[in-house]
Amino acid sequence: MASQAGTRRWAKFGAAAVALSLALAACGSSSSTEANKTTTDVTIKASGEPKVGGTVKFGLEAESDGFNPTTNRWAVSGYMIGNAVFDPLSAYDSAGKWQPYLAKSFTPSADFKTWTIAMRPGVTFSDGTPVDGAAVAKSLEAARKDALVGIALRNMASATVDPANPLNAIVTTVDAWASLPALLSTQVGYIVAPAQLDAEKPASSNQPIGSGPFIQKEWIPDSYWVGTKNANYWRSDEKGNKLPYLDSVEFRPIVDPQTRTSALIGGDINMMQTTDWASIAKLQSEAEAGNLQFVADRGETEENFIMLNTSKAPLNDVRVRVGLAYCTDRDQVLVVSESPADRAADSQFAADSPYYVKTDFPNNDVAKGTELINAYKAENPGPLTFSLGTTPVPGNTAVTALIAQQWSRCGVEVQQKTTEQSKFVLDAATGQFDANYWRQFAAPDPDGDYQWWIGANAVGPLTLNFARLNDPQVDAALNKARATQDETVRKQAYADLQKRQTELVPYIWLAHTQWAIGAAKNVRNVTNVSLPDGQPSAAMLAGFDGAVRLTQTWIE
Repeated sequence: MASQAGTRRWAKFGAAAVALSLALAACGSSSSTEANKTTTDVTIKASGEPKVGGTVKFGLEAESDGFNPTTNRWAVSGYMIGNAVFDPLSAYDSAGKWQPYLAKSFTPSADFKTWTIAMRPGVTFSDGTPVDGAAVAKSLEAARKDALVGIALRNMASATVDPANPLNAIVTTVDAWASLPALLSTQVGYIVAPAQLDAEKPASSNQPIGSGPFIQKEWIPDSYWVGTKNANYWRSDEKGNKLPYLDSVEFRPIVDPQTRTSALIGGDINMMQTTDWASIAKLQSEAEAGNLQFVADRGETEENFIMLNTSKAPLNDVRVRVGLAYCTDRDQVLVVSESPADRAADSQFAADSPYYVKTDFPNNDVAKGTELINAYKAENPGPLTFSLGTTPVPGNTAVTALIAQQWSRCGVEVQQKTTEQSKFVLDAATGQFDANYWRQFAAPDPDGDYQWWIGANAVGPLTLNFARLNDPQVDAALNKARATQDETVRKQAYADLQKRQTELVPYIWLAHTQWAIGAAKNVRNVTNVSLPDGQPSAAMLAGFDGAVRLTQTWIE
């Protein structure tokens, strides 16, 4: 058994790279060597050439509401199945820069308002229809017109077929978009076959048709999803062998991370994902004992935080939000969540990110917090009460119970609430919450999180700016960064963003997360995959921590 120490994560990159995550989490930034002392990868080297055949049974953290990327709400579990059926137009390399994937190339105009997306000749969907400019334009337009997914594409004016070349699609934008191709590594860039887009519900969501390595065979919601090899998949490995190697994949939603870990150890599944620190410790211990394999994500991390609905009283008052931040003891939260102390977060960026600035984010000063809360109460007599929600996972409810106790020190009454993940996400999008324990913001480039923060997405019945913070200074910083590839300008813009967020506190930052993959001893290429041009890919999907492609995985 070969043990490989993960001593480094991606170096931050300088030019256009962005990831829009429609991995609506619930639930930043490369970490330092110090942070990586908590995890050591353990993998087994292949004894020879890749083997064809076999099945991977993969434990997911949740079920998804469907597999149409232009309409459904994908968290990390949705991306796992999405990558089995579909291909994104772009993807990230091992250095954290976007590269063409399903697309052959991206060519911008000088003002970054027109992009030509050239597609690869001869590629087809699993139903035999071509993946050409018309199909790409139809898929992007379908996403743009969706009430929720389309919010992320508000800056896209149109997607059309190139009149000079039917293999190409032309995307025009309202304002300059220097990093558009990286957006297309995300849910909106997963290209759907016209036949699926034209199907009536529920077939449009539960019968996916893509160009990916597997074809859906059966989906029993809350039980399993099975896909079989796409014999006509367009990709081959560097030696010309057709991909994928596996005959089939099976994904099982196992919500509780401890149960998921036990299923792997017991052999019921042979791969799994987790961000739960207790599970990570157990997986690593088992790997070091020689019982399985373990790989931690060294790329961009999500953050755990409390998301506040700034549009609803009493959280629409900045004194309450800042007061709650002061009333939160981040160190205690790390202990309860079993997160290493070096994962503490005071921003969406880790301290060694080129975008990070120290803003003295409020934390653990009960006197200051109480003073602000009392100032609000003086003008608004009566109890200060609201709900704090999370998903029904024991580790999550332990954290919210602690935070509710901490806030009570400042005279706040908290009603704790748990909701199944897909409804939890929908409630956030529709503003049906007060405060939520949340996990998000893993874009390698900050512009990938633009749609979660821009004020235009903070209003209406459906939003992607879940905190519903509509602030001109935040918007100015985001728009300034989006329009350029000049890193000096971008760093200053994101510094302005962090300072303003610290003043307004739409989020109470808690911890930078860690995703990890566990695998049985006979699985090969757990995360070691390549892009179509042969260069190494990001080990896990940039912006969607915990999701991996199984295109080049095999059973030995």
